[in-house]
Amino acid sequence: MATDSTPAPARITVLISGTGSNLQAIIDSRNTAALPNTVIVRVVSDRKDAYGLKRAEENGVPTTYHGILPYKKKYPDDSSEKKFEEARRAYDSDLAKLILIDRPDIVVCAGFMRILTTEFLNPVKESSIPIINLHPSLHGDLIGAGCIKRAWKEFEEGKRKKTGVMVHYVIAEVDMGEMILQQEVEMEGCVTLEELEGRIHGVEHGLIVEGTRRVVEKGRTGKEGA
Repeated sequence: MATDSTPAPARITVLISGTGSNLQAIIDSRNTAALPNTVIVRVVSDRKDAYGLKRAEENGVPTTYHGILPYKKKYPDDSSEKKFEEARRAYDSDLAKLILIDRPDIVVCAGFMRILTTEFLNPVKESSIPIINLHPSLHGDLIGAGCIKRAWKEFEEGKRKKTGVMVHYVIAEVDMGEMILQQEVEMEGCVTLEELEGRIHGVEHGLIVEGTRRVVEKGRTGKEGA
């Protein structure tokens, strides 16, 4: 129970699509010095078989599967581009409603592989809830999906020697929101793509926790934690 000197725990919603290793980092950091006075109120996945759902369940965190397929069936796309824009908007609108029920203080995209539209971003923003995302590249460098493989290809071609990881605020423009923090990852010495992936994932686990802590602290004090 919160008192005048101890605020209520910050409520965190986490969006995932896969194994949930970054989710696990957040779970393990709850109520430690790395992420004090926090509770994960829900984990939402767009994939039913995402292992991250199991991680959440094993740690007593409520989970929800919110898949896109029913929306694609309801709003079919007969165009040659097959972007399913109407389905995406309906999906995102319902995702926002689902999340807002839990009254989170922050939404963390930790390996969530869907591009969020304004149908999601606007109602969440109107509720003054920050949305942050973990991205395996430095700000303004590699944009969109497949960044690690693209960085590796450039490394093999002698075009780069480093990449990085950042946490940023989510806006409509993909991976272009304000950067919260980032860290370079040296590529020298990596022999395989898998080795580079290991380096990047090791950095991600610390950055997603620290980025969450900073934004939570900003919500509490008006100043982003250092």
